[in-house]
Amino acid sequence: MTGGASRSAAPATPATGARFERVAPVLVALLAAALAIHRIEDFDVWFHLAAGRLMMATGTWPAGNTFALTAPDYPWIDLHWIFQLILYGAWQIGGANGAIVLAATLMIATSLVLYGLARRFVPPLLAAFLMALALAISYPRFVPRPELLSFLYFATYLVILEGLPRNPRAMVLLVPLQILWVNTQGLFAVGLALMGCYWIGAALAFLPVPRGWKQSSGLEPAVFGRFTLVLALATLGCLVNPWGLDGALFPFQLLPRVTGNSLFSSRIGEFRPPMLAGYAPALVKIWIGLMVAVGASFLVDVRRWHVGRLLAALAFGYLSTQSLRNMAFFGWIAAPVLAANVGPWLARWSLPRAMRVGLVSAAVAGFVVFLGAIVTNQFYAAMKIEREFGFGVSRVRFPSDAVAFIEKTGITGRAFNCLAMGGYLTWSRPDDRVFVDGRLEAFPEEIFRRYFAAMDDPNWWPQMIGTYELDYALLYHGWANRLPLVGYLARDHGWTMVYYDEIASVFVPSDEAHRAMRERALRAFAEVRAERRRAVSPAPPTVWQRRLSVPVAETWRQRSYGTLLRSIGLTDEAAGAYQRSLALDPEQPDVRSSLGLAYWSLGRRDDAIAEWREAVRLNPADVRTQDMLARATSDTR
Repeated sequence: MTGGASRSAAPATPATGARFERVAPVLVALLAAALAIHRIEDFDVWFHLAAGRLMMATGTWPAGNTFALTAPDYPWIDLHWIFQLILYGAWQIGGANGAIVLAATLMIATSLVLYGLARRFVPPLLAAFLMALALAISYPRFVPRPELLSFLYFATYLVILEGLPRNPRAMVLLVPLQILWVNTQGLFAVGLALMGCYWIGAALAFLPVPRGWKQSSGLEPAVFGRFTLVLALATLGCLVNPWGLDGALFPFQLLPRVTGNSLFSSRIGEFRPPMLAGYAPALVKIWIGLMVAVGASFLVDVRRWHVGRLLAALAFGYLSTQSLRNMAFFGWIAAPVLAANVGPWLARWSLPRAMRVGLVSAAVAGFVVFLGAIVTNQFYAAMKIEREFGFGVSRVRFPSDAVAFIEKTGITGRAFNCLAMGGYLTWSRPDDRVFVDGRLEAFPEEIFRRYFAAMDDPNWWPQMIGTYELDYALLYHGWANRLPLVGYLARDHGWTMVYYDEIASVFVPSDEAHRAMRERALRAFAEVRAERRRAVSPAPPTVWQRRLSVPVAETWRQRSYGTLLRSIGLTDEAAGAYQRSLALDPEQPDVRSSLGLAYWSLGRRDDAIAEWREAVRLNPADVRTQDMLARATSDTR
């Protein structure tokens, strides 16, 4: 049996296509870079950096959870160590910008590898378009995390597997690649799954299946035998890691924690199904469209299915329905699968020169518009996320001001922190052990269970902190689900709020042992508040300034600040924060609704009604605001 009929090269491109041949990969690379160049916003980046720093300092791999006060001796299987060392090296060279450049470099490499694969089957215009779609649904994962190397491995695997049987020698590279992968990220099982799909497809070709399937999927017995050996050696290669069998079995340890109805799957956004995650609805629509397109592409020529390719598309399509983070892998496989399936069909058609010129011009214009939307943050504003194009560290995700206050006032010791803040504290305060962080595998599940119980119901707080003898607490209130605990601690319960800003708050125990530290912090915060009152708010940006650079971060910070202030009873200040947010972006129905509530509490009924009317105009589906407006107007009659 010999395959390769569906792997025929793309049709020769006319002059216009030949010119676009040189431009297309550049546009794909620019798009990948633009989507990867944004301020660091991912919470887990910091514990990866801290792990790299620890390994460089100790000369060995982590053995226990030395970062945490709650589980210092719990075993930590840190299969991310290769990436962590690379990331730490990039940070040492260029700080946050070095990490961002690393992310952009890896995404450019992944995109160009997959573009080259798609280009085997279709003209450059279509290959570039398919890669744009793949990038559009994968961009949430473009953060300096081990996944970026996994994406590059995944793309390389696809190139090798789609190259069978023309280049059977290349499959030997899958063994060392699998060993690298198992020492890069716990998702290394993805590589084995991808190989398994193509292996099953080749094995089925030995059965009495349609002739076209045999030609597309089949391998000569000798090549199939070599493939079988490579798959076996790659599986055994998973044992080649610092933790041996425990490391190889790590995916089985982690999988129950992040799938199904686990403790984490419903609480951590990246583990939620796309349809339920509430993240970037426009992104979900693109993903659904791509799923439909991939399915339809297999109907173009049912008689010549490449079974391995079909199985891979089904497997990773299904995985993408289970978790938001898996959408990227589906995006990477969707582009070359679509190209391979429709390429032979498109080869039968020849477009007039005028139409070719028009399509190429439209494609270039589309890429330019997309790039422009990214670098001006219009794209992220449309997606309704807080990401911003550029370098440095996000000011909406990390408590840099709060940590600076902690250091200035001498607050130190054993910290309680919410899950989002753990990694940042581990990196920025290496001498203070944290309560929890994003390393779900490095803590007993019972610790997370008690932690989430206290977040859901702050009355569990005394039981949750147990006998840890904490010295301070740092809470992120950018998400509303933190506010109940913030309010609980702010109402005493043995703690004193000594600092707050747009995204974070700091608490110190109210006992005698912490009196000096608490009073020192309160005096310092009084000065901070006085400076805030004296500060003059900058003039709001003009319409053109907003179009050139949408102030996504500051808009979000002021909205978050207003919600915090209102929750702790500072309603007048909350109204000011909401007003500043609306000055940056007037079309925020939720902020207008909240401002209306603040006005109503202050006795400014007419102003409240005006804000609620505007909120309903902007979002007619907001039943809650409609109800408040109806009651308010009824009361004023």
